[in-house]
Amino acid sequence: MNPTLPEALDTWLTPLRGVADPGGHLDWDRLSTLACALDDRVARHPIGPDLEPGARRSARLRAIRAELARGGVLDTAGQPALFAVLAQFLCGYRDIDLRDATGLGHGALIARHAGPAIRRRWIPRLLAGELAGIAITEPHGGSNPAATRTSATTTTDGTWLVTGRKTWISRLTEAAVFVVFLRDPHGELAAVVVDATTPGMHRHDIPPAGLSGWTWGILDLDHVPVQPAHVLHGEGMMLLRHHFAHYRPLVAATGLGGAAAVFDTVRTALGVRHATGDIARVRDSALITIGRAHAQLTTALLGTITAAGLADTGHPDAERWSAEMKAHGIDIANQATADLAVLVGAPGFRADSQLAKARRDLGGLLYADGIHDSLFRAAGKQHTTQPRTTAVTTDASEADSLPLSA
Repeated sequence: MNPTLPEALDTWLTPLRGVADPGGHLDWDRLSTLACALDDRVARHPIGPDLEPGARRSARLRAIRAELARGGVLDTAGQPALFAVLAQFLCGYRDIDLRDATGLGHGALIARHAGPAIRRRWIPRLLAGELAGIAITEPHGGSNPAATRTSATTTTDGTWLVTGRKTWISRLTEAAVFVVFLRDPHGELAAVVVDATTPGMHRHDIPPAGLSGWTWGILDLDHVPVQPAHVLHGEGMMLLRHHFAHYRPLVAATGLGGAAAVFDTVRTALGVRHATGDIARVRDSALITIGRAHAQLTTALLGTITAAGLADTGHPDAERWSAEMKAHGIDIANQATADLAVLVGAPGFRADSQLAKARRDLGGLLYADGIHDSLFRAAGKQHTTQPRTTAVTTDASEADSLPLSA
């Protein structure tokens, strides 16, 4: 069992207040309310280790999201970026599959770049608990948007007909709406909002090795009709870069929250074993591992907070920081959980152990929303080339510099 979320708030986040929120602008009471609400909703809809059928698990996750919406704690839009990051840390602390428990997720693209009618249609539904998916990756080009082959043709009445294949799509069957990246009728990269019930959309579910709370797999589009009003405003690559500069810190925070829960579980287990006499003392090597893991997780979270703040203010380095901190945060979370899990022995390697589940989920986050090595490489490239003057490039020739995936 994970330690309680209010404890996570007190032991992990409260010590960071002076650095993360020096002006005292964050609504910490609201964050505490969210922490308690998460505990309550997970108790009502227990999700546990992911050894049950995926549909049953995703139904519970959707119920949690919907109840958080009814409780008034799902919407993070009116809060500073720091709030969304810490909220996702708390979600990950309870279960990494709760990475979609708060906020708009990929629906932020609709909120920022869709026309008024499309926003009025979808934003209230997303804030009521429905989910948005994103479709970028294709079989031939990995997550390189420059290689996108999904394309739209125009009919005589102006309707676009979209055809193509998108791969490794999360929320495949749960999403109510997708943001699909494609070539518009002029060959330019663009994004369109597609109702998940639109005819011509075919799904092929593939069981994942981690992050199994949501379905995952292939989305085929066969002459899917899209109206021009459903096209997001802005050049496709610019939209992607801006979105992921904001989104990646949330992914990193979720993973770090999951690793923090592993830390607390292991720390508590060792204390109990020592108190009951099962072990004479906690060995020095274990103490070193625990101390190192706490330092690594805390500093990675501070870096993630910084990246989110840069994205929130439109800083020119926001994209690079977000890429680095997503890759670094998930790397650290994976290493810390691997080092910590062995300290509890064989029970931590049972298939139904929450520790084992956290390790599977963190392994999945090495690939989701940008493969970590590619993100480091891209950030290194930006460090060694001419400094950028804007946070979001519009040059499609740079499309492979920061891989994008979800």
